[in-house]
Amino acid sequence: MNVRPTRPRGVASGGGRQMSPGLNDPGPAGGSAEDRMAVLESRITELERDTSLRARGRGLLDRIVPPEASQHFRNAGREQLLGIRSIVDCWIRRIDDSENRAGAKREKIDIE
Repeated sequence: MNVRPTRPRGVASGGGRQMSPGLNDPGPAGGSAEDRMAVLESRITELERDTSLRARGRGLLDRIVPPEASQHFRNAGREQLLGIRSIVDCWIRRIDDSENRAGAKREKIDIE
């Protein structure tokens, strides 16, 4: 039996230049940076508009993870944020206290 070796998908034959799927050929000069950026921006906008993947992922997650577990994970995330808030509040108090102590020692001079 004669078996031909296969190339991975997207590999050009004959040493040609490889292009991303879905992009138009930018020409021999490769197109300007502005043109390439505009193409990429339009692709990003198109991908962000398509919510079917997000909905499919959410549906799959809902089938795998029971609602009780989801509630626990939400509560755990909230507790982590509250912990970060308490750390930030502590440091704000320390800064305020140090400013109050330093302010009492400083001499204030009015400048006209």
